This record gives sequence, structure tokens and C-alpha cells, in this order.
Amino acid sequence: MKRILTILLCLLSLESFSLEIDEKLTIRILGLSGSKKTLLANRGLEDGLVVGDHAKFFLTTGVIARAVVIKASPGRSIWSIYRIIDADKISTDRVVNIKISSAVKLTEDPSRAIRADDMSGTIPVMSRGGKMSEPLPEVTVEERSELDGMMNDEQSPVIVGSSSSNKTLEVFSVLSLNSLSGSYEQGESSGDSSVGNIDFSVGFEKYFSTKGSFLENISIFGLISKRNSQSGVEITTTSDWTEYGVGANWHFYNPPLSNNRPIGFVTVAGGVGTATMETEVASTTTTSSDPLSGSSNFLLVGAGGKYYLRNGFGARVTLDYFSSGSTFEFDDSDENLTLSLTGIRFRVGLSYRF
Repeated sequence: MKRILTILLCLLSLESFSLEIDEKLTIRILGLSGSKKTLLANRGLEDGLVVGDHAKFFLTTGVIARAVVIKASPGRSIWSIYRIIDADKISTDRVVNIKISSAVKLTEDPSRAIRADDMSGTIPVMSRGGKMSEPLPEVTVEERSELDGMMNDEQSPVIVGSSSSNKTLEVFSVLSLNSLSGSYEQGESSGDSSVGNIDFSVGFEKYFSTKGSFLENISIFGLISKRNSQSGVEITTTSDWTEYGVGANWHFYNPPLSNNRPIGFVTVAGGVGTATMETEVASTTTTSSDPLSGSSNFLLVGAGGKYYLRNGFGARVTLDYFSSGSTFEFDDSDENLTLSLTGIRFRVGLSYRF
């Protein structure tokens, strides 16, 4: 009963997460049989591959082979190559692209097909929807045993993790409470300053789904940031910044379009904006100075993590080094006030991909 429930769970998962015809994926060849008729790839059930899937293997120069999945675990798969176009391009540790294709008729002789009971320790040989696929090409016991050992730690058919998403556009918002320190200068006067900020940003991020290109792990984004601080009791100074910026993220841990997996990234951004500062003096007769207006700029460098669900919703955290400069102008003086602030910020936020 336990085995039946496991198989049913696996089949339901495959039906939900399998790749579509013409969908592309980048794989690495982890192992290759001596005859080059069987290979082990670093993609499996988590990535939407299903036993019985047919695919074209290709490079920028063109198609190099056609193969079919004959065995799969969550993170790996064994492929039987039934058509070799360029044998020299098929080698261990080579990164290639695959494109899921429709099944081709491989043999008229049912005795040459691999049966489900030949695949102990894995799921039945079925195509999408649970219907029996075309007979799979013949693979000798020797060829298959060359690669089976490399899958020992991934034999369980239980689906964990998830595949990649095709959603490449995203809106996000992040919030942080931080303390920045720096200096100010006005004419011959200068000194140290410290400001507690409430920082809220919204932005739009673009990912690139082209497998194998240098943009695959990079995203670009634009953002609008609002910062506000207030200090003092008897004399209260309120500062406000509205800034616009652009930046880029490089994702180094798991692909950026992954679902249900943590994604690590480094980020860099910069921008410009406007700033205002107003000072109020509390007394028996409250007076207020005219607010100062000026310009601002910022630069940040940091690292963080993201996590996304299949429905597109996600969360992110970022730890960054933030540096900003502001210049305030006086109407009746040529001595402008410059304020420089730097510090480490911890930011959290939510996002949605579509």
C-alpha cells in the first residue's frame, strides 16, 4: 500500500510539474557510457522531466543528438540516445541545451522495449497523462549499470523542490529601519551627524530566461525610494528624501527563476533625487523656519536572498552598504549645507512575478 501511494503521488506530481513540448532547459552531462548511447544529466523530476520525455540536444551550432528519459530521480535523469548527429560534441561535463519534443516511433518490435518492471527503484515508464508511450530504445544492462551508481543518493521518486518559472517580470517593495552616520558641512562649519531613517522602496525587476547566455543569472531593476527621519525634542529637524534609481542583481545560488528554492544574489544600485529639511522650534509661541530644498544621490552594494512560490508571490531580504549625499540651498546665503550619510541596512520585502 505504501508503494502504491508513493507511485500515485509521483504521477500526480509529474502531471502538475512536467515540461511542455518545445520547452527548453539547460543541462550538464554528468556521466556517459562507453558507447555514448546512455548519459546521466543533472536535471530530473524537480525540473519537470518525466520518464518517456523525448528531447533534442543542441548547442549554438545546431542539434547534436536526440534522446529519451529512461530513468529519473528528483535531481538527475538517465537518457537513452537513439540518434547521434555529432558524437564529438557529446562528452562528460559538457553543458548543452535540450528542447522537449514529441515522441518519435522508435521500433516496431515490442520485445526491444524496456518494460516498467526493468526499472526497479523508479517510476513506471509512462508519458504525460498516464498513457503508455512509444516503446523506448533498447539499453543494455551494462550501459545502464555504468550510470546507475551515480544516482544512488537520489533514487526516491518523491518530489521535492520545484522547477523554474517562465515569469520574467516582477514588482517588489522593501522596508527597513536603519541608523546612518556621517558628516555635515556649511561654509567653515562642519561636524558629525547621525540619522535614524525609515526607508520604503517600490520597484520593477526584469529577468532574462535565455538559457546559456551571460544574462541568464542577471536581472535589472528600477526603483523609487522614500526616506524620512526626525530628530530632536525642543528643536525638531525633519528630513525627507525622494529618490529614483536603477540597478542590477547577479544570482549565484540557484537560478533566478527557480520556485520553492532559496536564491542568493548580490546587488548594486545608484540614483538621484530631491531632499527637503525643515526645523521647528517649540516654545510658547511656536515658530518654524522655511524648509530647505536640495538634491540628493545614493549608491548601494549588498547581498541577499529571495524565495518564490509557484503562484508568483515571493519574499526577499537584503543586507547592503548604503551611501548618500545631499546638498541643501539657502535663499539668502551662498554657503550651502552638504550632508553625507553611510551605513549598513537590513531590508525585508515582498514581491510578485508575472
